[in-house]
Amino acid sequence: MKLHYAILLLGLGLMIGATPGRGYAQAPAEPEVMEPEAAGPEEMDLEGLEPTPAELEAPEPEAAEPGLSAIGAYNQGVERYNSGDYDAALESFDLAIEKDPSLANAYLYRGLIYSEQGDYDRALIDLNQALDLDPSNANALFARGSIYYRQGESSQAQADFNTALELNPDSVEAYLYRGLIDSEQGRYDLAIEDFSTAIELTPDNPTAYVLRGFALEQENNYTAAVADFSKAIELNGDLPRAYMGRGVSYYHLGLFDAALSDLNEAVNRDPELARAYLNRGHVYFRQGRPGRALQDLDRALELNPELTEAYMSRGTVRASQGDLGGAQQDFAQVLQLNPDSAMAYKQKGDALLQAGDATAAIADYTEALFLDPAYAEAFKARGDARLSTGDVFGAIDDYSQALAAQPSYLEAYSARGSAYLQVNQPQDAYQDLTQAIVSASNSADPRLFYNRGVVRARLGDDAGARRDFEQAAQLFLQQGEAAGYRQTLNQMSQL
Repeated sequence: MKLHYAILLLGLGLMIGATPGRGYAQAPAEPEVMEPEAAGPEEMDLEGLEPTPAELEAPEPEAAEPGLSAIGAYNQGVERYNSGDYDAALESFDLAIEKDPSLANAYLYRGLIYSEQGDYDRALIDLNQALDLDPSNANALFARGSIYYRQGESSQAQADFNTALELNPDSVEAYLYRGLIDSEQGRYDLAIEDFSTAIELTPDNPTAYVLRGFALEQENNYTAAVADFSKAIELNGDLPRAYMGRGVSYYHLGLFDAALSDLNEAVNRDPELARAYLNRGHVYFRQGRPGRALQDLDRALELNPELTEAYMSRGTVRASQGDLGGAQQDFAQVLQLNPDSAMAYKQKGDALLQAGDATAAIADYTEALFLDPAYAEAFKARGDARLSTGDVFGAIDDYSQALAAQPSYLEAYSARGSAYLQVNQPQDAYQDLTQAIVSASNSADPRLFYNRGVVRARLGDDAGARRDFEQAAQLFLQQGEAAGYRQTLNQMSQL
């Protein structure tokens, strides 16, 4: 049987935009690498999850009858099933059921064969019949639950796994499936409990370690995830997704060289694993190698043309390299595949704003906010776009909305403070810029001090203005920004 599991991905985002200054300094847009999201869909083949024939109880042999008896046909079917001759096994189980319709395990085996052949409707009919005859058949409950899982019927699947575990608390496979359902529904603590129980029951099961590693990544416990992926690799060195999962955890831990090594290993072991290229592309981008990143993202899309995360990431990298048309095309492709992606609208708006089309950017930011009314970064970006069109009060409103959604959003305080300065509200500007400076006590942004110096000068606080300008000048000089340094000295000369 095959399971589908959400494997953790690296995400990548970029805040792009520029706002013209009007007698004050505005920070240029900085590429902002978005920390990896929790997960994205990926197939995971988990072998050995079928109830094996050894787990099924065969009826007691009965006296021989002329010809093949029901029990004889059933036992023949079991032998054929064990040898992998499913077509012949079906004939035997058909005969056993014809001779004795009360043989619950004959329906169970036949249901397993139909499931293996992908005929889930007929499989469910047989498994339901097996359970009608034997309601406490844990194997039939597990088998039916696994089919419900494949069909996306998570609630029915979980109910079957729960009952199966009540009847057989040692069913490792049921713990794994139930943990998968909990993971997919965001109940990672419960998933980790089930995967841990499976590990206690079978300490040498690499699948359980891999799945727990994914769940631990969802909980941001990357050190423990690395340990689980490493254990899985120790047990079975040919697990490309275990290398990929460990590489993602290393990325989160800031160990980019180790992340790259594991992702290289994942690609070498499975050259068709699209998400390994996607994740490796993110590492390359973080290492300042955008050309390599684009190559990997192109390869990921060759292997899986519907991999939305790859379009999103490629659009981000293209935008960072000035290919704004290509970036817009990639974000548009994301929206074609997923029309409800607020992030894609926001990123597309960023590219449009960078290309100078503020009106179109505002439209995309508005769509993003319609989909996610608490998207603080989209409010901030729309504020930047409005400011670039001269709509200062609209910008202030958007910055205020961004702060309502995310009260610790320092960039929004800074932007709103600068906007207040434009409309001659120096007291409000002073409060916002001070909030940004105080909240980011280790800030090395000279523009914050420069802008507050301008505000203090307008408020008549020449001494405070001079202190801020001196701090700004020192930071501009340290960062090699000659234009900012000269502009600051010019302001100081006017005090």
